[in-house]
Amino acid sequence: MQQSLKKIQEVQPGELSHLLKSHYTDLMAVFYEMQSEFLTGIYKRYNGIQTANIILCFAKNTHLEIIRQREKNLNFDISLDKFWDNFTKVTRPLEKISDIVNYTKIPKETVRRKIKNLVNEGSLLSYKNTKGYAWNIMAKEKDHYFKIVSQEIKFLAKFISKFSYALNLNLETKVVEKEIRSQFSFYWFHFLSCQLDFLKIYQLKIKDTDLLLIILQALIPVLQYVDKKSVKNTNLEDLFQIIGKTNEKYDLCNASITATAVSEITAIPRATCIRKLEKLVLLGFLNRATGKKGYCVNQDINGRTKNILSKDNVNFTIEIFSQYLAIIFNSLIFYKK
Repeated sequence: MQQSLKKIQEVQPGELSHLLKSHYTDLMAVFYEMQSEFLTGIYKRYNGIQTANIILCFAKNTHLEIIRQREKNLNFDISLDKFWDNFTKVTRPLEKISDIVNYTKIPKETVRRKIKNLVNEGSLLSYKNTKGYAWNIMAKEKDHYFKIVSQEIKFLAKFISKFSYALNLNLETKVVEKEIRSQFSFYWFHFLSCQLDFLKIYQLKIKDTDLLLIILQALIPVLQYVDKKSVKNTNLEDLFQIIGKTNEKYDLCNASITATAVSEITAIPRATCIRKLEKLVLLGFLNRATGKKGYCVNQDINGRTKNILSKDNVNFTIEIFSQYLAIIFNSLIFYKK
């Protein structure tokens, strides 16, 4: 372990990006599983990804305010254990509707309507004299919040641990989880920043970010299926060709999804799942599985990549999360030293 740490003094985002692209089916399957868990969790809490996206903006900037307390006190505790104290004591930053529109690219009237609902529910506080809003967690929701965040940290730690083996760092999940919990606001500020960038690109592309949950449910079995049928760790470039329509070896109907299964995983109502699956067919991402009741990823590369799984979109996702992973790994290397 010490030898590996001496060899890798600092991890560069470009190195991580290269690993994700060259070990695409292996590492990205775990990444998409993590994303599925995170997005499913926030969907259930806020009854929609767009609404959750708005809350993430407030949460990110609140964590930044907590981190800034170290400008006054280098020993200021930003751990998960101290989060509730920090949350109740810091001056939570105010955001205006125009700020949220800029962060998320959600239409202004939609943001206005959803913020009004969040204020009525108690998830946001309204400051009419400044036309600003602040994040709020009601005391009765405290335990539920900590339970959810602890679960999210576990899934994130699992992904980071698996990735660490590709870097010869070989970090156990528990080690990663402990570090994230100990410097919670630092890691969560950067994590939410990535999520906001990730959601923004798909808000601009497909306008309906709830579709992301279904897209992930379709991608995960495809990557697992291709990984089993081919040489392990298929890279991104090969994947675009492997699941092309002319390659009969990979029949993606064997990795199909159904509205019932998606509904059970994501908590999106089944009728809504059917409607959104049909929308993904129209967008060219999915096809109806031949002879089955399910849907599978379109094997026509041009159709599949036109609106959603383009190389630009995939590369953008990899780049923004590589930036975050570099922060994580460099902090972990320092911690382990």
